Amino acid sequence: MRKSVWVAVVVAAAKGALAVVPWVSDAERESVEPFKLRKVVSVPGTPEGAPEKLYTNDTGFVQINYDEAKAGVLGRDYAIPDPLVFVDGRRVVNASDWPARRREILGIFEQEVYGRMPPRPDAMAFDLVSKKLTEDRFSVERRYRQWFRADRSGPCVDWVVFVPVHARKPCPVILHLNYKGNDLVASGRTNHFLLPLGEFAARGYAFMSAHYTQITSDGPGNPGEPFDGVFELWGRRDPARTDNTGSIMAWAWGLCRGLDLADNVAELDARRNVVVGSSRLGKAALLAAAFDERFAVCVANQTGAVGVQLMKREYGESLRSQKLLFPWWYCSGVWKWAGREREMPFDQHMLLACVAPRALLLECYDNKWFDPRGEWLAAKAASPVWVFLSGKGIGLDEWPAPYDGSAVRPPYGYVRRTEGHGLSPYDWRWALDFADSALKAYDGLKGP
Repeated sequence: MRKSVWVAVVVAAAKGALAVVPWVSDAERESVEPFKLRKVVSVPGTPEGAPEKLYTNDTGFVQINYDEAKAGVLGRDYAIPDPLVFVDGRRVVNASDWPARRREILGIFEQEVYGRMPPRPDAMAFDLVSKKLTEDRFSVERRYRQWFRADRSGPCVDWVVFVPVHARKPCPVILHLNYKGNDLVASGRTNHFLLPLGEFAARGYAFMSAHYTQITSDGPGNPGEPFDGVFELWGRRDPARTDNTGSIMAWAWGLCRGLDLADNVAELDARRNVVVGSSRLGKAALLAAAFDERFAVCVANQTGAVGVQLMKREYGESLRSQKLLFPWWYCSGVWKWAGREREMPFDQHMLLACVAPRALLLECYDNKWFDPRGEWLAAKAASPVWVFLSGKGIGLDEWPAPYDGSAVRPPYGYVRRTEGHGLSPYDWRWALDFADSALKAYDGLKGP
């Protein structure tokens, strides 16, 4: 995570009062106020300054663990549940048992971590707002507005969609949420890296994206209040519940609604899709694919804590640090486990398994804060579910070195890298190669 993120958190927390969202109680509103960090002390010499101490006042701080001895050894110091064993001890013995076990796991994550997945709207409306050729003339840029009520009232989400000009038939589509707005995406950039729109077109993919905070704000002042936006659709939140929907689940819900839009655009083959996200939006992409079986391929990039890595290690970014900084991301039920992770009857490998047997690529980050070893351990622990359902798992016994792409192959892939945080050219290359293979390549280009 870049240093600028830490600054943004402090600034957002210091902003003045915002408009009150009427469906959120005062008690819940206060519970998701982030701490106003006094300072962040980073580990010297680490990429992007891995935070070591998060100070909440002049003397009090949360200590971040980067000691493997304290993280412990899986199987010796802590255990994780077998994703192929039901809570009551019954084993999944054939493929027909898996849907019930998958639903059980998803229920655990709704109750204990992310909150409930909201329902699909009873009605939606889609308006084509604009249409033009891109500057390179390889794609048509379309802007759509998506409404979640038939009368076009209430919240909406704006999508920018790029459709290859030379496609002979409906295109597979990449779905994505962006950090800096659709206009920046249309310029061919994301927040840190160039966006390869021309490469998408050349490979025959449509690409669609929406600004994530239009779905709901990312905390106080960014740009509104927690649980605004689409949360209006779901009525007043019960402050007594501990499984109220968190923001990451809402962003995942937004990706599911993006797939609904894709299904209503004739030039797109919504059945052949790839959902991609990085960091907190990598968590959202992973959740969307876990809950919605329509997603064919998922690429989860550098998700951080409560994403891919095992929480029971409490190494690097952890529940305790996320409670300080991003409490609106999750349901309140998760915080009872902060500092007690080894007592949890679940861990993140079980969420990964809920994508099986569909295609999942984990693009991990060789940065202490992201616990790359914990990501690898989770990846390995979920692999038996793909083996059970498809005959093919991650296919490696030893942890591959950074930039080793030998496991970038469907249905279950893994790769890690160093350098900057976000979807880099390396990550897009791996993602597209993986998707090409998973979707058996798309050859619908007619050429110039």
